[in-house]
Amino acid sequence: MSRLMFTQGDKKQRTNHRMGKYDPETAQAWALIMKKLHSLRAEGHTLEAIGKLMRVGRAAVSRWLSEDIGGEKTTYGDMLRYAKALGISREELLGKPLEMPSITPYDKAVGDILKEFAADNGLTVNDISQKTNISVTTIHSIFIGETAITASMLYDICSVLEVGASMVLNRAARQINND
Repeated sequence: MSRLMFTQGDKKQRTNHRMGKYDPETAQAWALIMKKLHSLRAEGHTLEAIGKLMRVGRAAVSRWLSEDIGGEKTTYGDMLRYAKALGISREELLGKPLEMPSITPYDKAVGDILKEFAADNGLTVNDISQKTNISVTTIHSIFIGETAITASMLYDICSVLEVGASMVLNRAARQINND
């Protein structure tokens, strides 16, 4: 009986078929997730605790850690969910900061008004961050006029402050026109 021999090319083809197409961005993101998983284990967290944090089973965490794999078949949505659960920002996951639009006087006015509403409601930047999942740094930067707010962030922050986004935008427009 002849023995089957595989060439290096055959092995590579089988590996690529099993893993799918190599994507450097996915590999980079998964490497960050794996680094955090290894760190949690080194700190003494159990596989069960890590699995619960990430909303996966103990077996998945064990497989990822023992084989140092997992990201090649992970959906983008799952990867974002894992990163969020592990405290990895989207910017860090993507490997570069998000580009924000340039700041205008209107953006600064919106930030001022949101900061006033937060103070009126007795809410700190930390309170708003916890309720919106927008980083403390980003909210602070919006409030002091260093970062322009996006529509989704405006919606989220206004929801926490229990104020309509249109009220904030109209008040900012009046403030700019009166200056």
